[in-house]
Amino acid sequence: MGLVNIRPIYKYSLLIVVPLILTLFLTLFSKSEPEDSTLLLAVASVQSFEINVNTVGTLDAARSHMVSSTIKGDKGKIIFIIEDGARVEKGDILVGLDPTPFEEDVLRLTGELRTREAGIEGDKQSVEWEKSQVERQIKTAEFNLRVTRLDLKKLEKGEGPLQLAQFKGEMETAKEEYVRRLSYIKDLEDLSEKGYSNPTEIALAKGKASGAGDTYNIAREKYLTYRDYVLPSLIETAKANLQQCEMLLEQTKKQGMFKVAEAVAGLQKAKSEFENAKNILKQAQRELEKTVIHAPFSGIAILYESFRENQKRKPRVGDTVWQNQPLLYLPDISSMIVKTQVREVDLHKISIAQKAVVQIDAYPDAFFEGEVLSIGSLATKRFEGGKGEKYFQLVISLTGEDTRLRPGMTARICIKSDHVKDALTVPVQGVFYEDRRRYCYVYRGQSFKKVEVTLGKQNEDLAEILSGLRKGDRVSLVRPSSEEIISN
Repeated sequence: MGLVNIRPIYKYSLLIVVPLILTLFLTLFSKSEPEDSTLLLAVASVQSFEINVNTVGTLDAARSHMVSSTIKGDKGKIIFIIEDGARVEKGDILVGLDPTPFEEDVLRLTGELRTREAGIEGDKQSVEWEKSQVERQIKTAEFNLRVTRLDLKKLEKGEGPLQLAQFKGEMETAKEEYVRRLSYIKDLEDLSEKGYSNPTEIALAKGKASGAGDTYNIAREKYLTYRDYVLPSLIETAKANLQQCEMLLEQTKKQGMFKVAEAVAGLQKAKSEFENAKNILKQAQRELEKTVIHAPFSGIAILYESFRENQKRKPRVGDTVWQNQPLLYLPDISSMIVKTQVREVDLHKISIAQKAVVQIDAYPDAFFEGEVLSIGSLATKRFEGGKGEKYFQLVISLTGEDTRLRPGMTARICIKSDHVKDALTVPVQGVFYEDRRRYCYVYRGQSFKKVEVTLGKQNEDLAEILSGLRKGDRVSLVRPSSEEIISN
């Protein structure tokens, strides 16, 4: 952090105090006017002066981090903690918590995850087996349906009509034979009437005709029975079988879809449980990783003091820590700021990026450059000496880096507000206020003349006189009595 080569706080104080002392010395000890030796006078003179705002604040790190355990509950137990005040680099281990219970959780959850992974493989095989079974059953049902359709078609267009034609042909053949036999008998009977009687032949012909008649009746009955009853029954049975096969196919498909869906649902459930177990394992692994707390950036480790076991102390090895319980404070001292307050009456003198000089009490010979970083928006009231004044928060950033600086050090700030060059000035003690007007009491030998003045800029010691006084006028630093004041 860069040092300032000059010492402005003392420099500007000397510019004010030395002329004042000389003026008082000349006034009080002048041989020409021994009667004025008890007077407090100052000479109006041409001077240059700085307008500064001086205040006292506290050093702090521009960036800091409160280190705490992020492990849920009170499962954290300190087995290592960085030494208080130690300087650390980014990534250094600050706190180590006992990893044993978290390692056990990770080991157990890893085993459960592997078991669930094996279960998923089994469920995958079950799904494939169900699919193959359903596919086989559907193919069988489809085959049976095709066969049944063929059987129906065969009855309607093939074997049924063929069998019916065969029975009809047998009937017609038997009928022709029967008719032929009857015709033969008639021929024999006609011959018998003509005198060619052959009773034996007629009897034999009648016997054969009777047999042919029976054969015809049987063939006719068979044909009619098959045509009117058997074939329609076979067709209806085939149609019923076809309908049953169609229903069986639809049922097989639906049952197959249900079984496959059930197996897939089981697989999905297993996968979901696997993902859930994997997430729980990841969480356990993160908890295990949290047992080692690293520095997010370089800085100084300051152990945080709080109530532990009914006493206020800093954390140590063996302590049980809760989630988000502060363990140590890590300020980044590479970039420092000063937190202070400024009076409301001085607020108009300050602006963002305004330059400042900072002196640290711990190193009185060192001065640091800085600038105004932020100005508070809300005022706070302070009572000092029985008088209440409003103050605004002010943050000053220091330029550069100095490893000697630590948070909490007292800092004195001088903010450079303005500069007055070669102006007629008097000490601020020589200006008096009455009814919103400003006056000086100019010494005139044995008395004082009350003179209204117009003020310009001023600081805590000097006031610029724009009108009312001349160079060399001597003004009183205390209000004279009414007897000492001459009328205009």
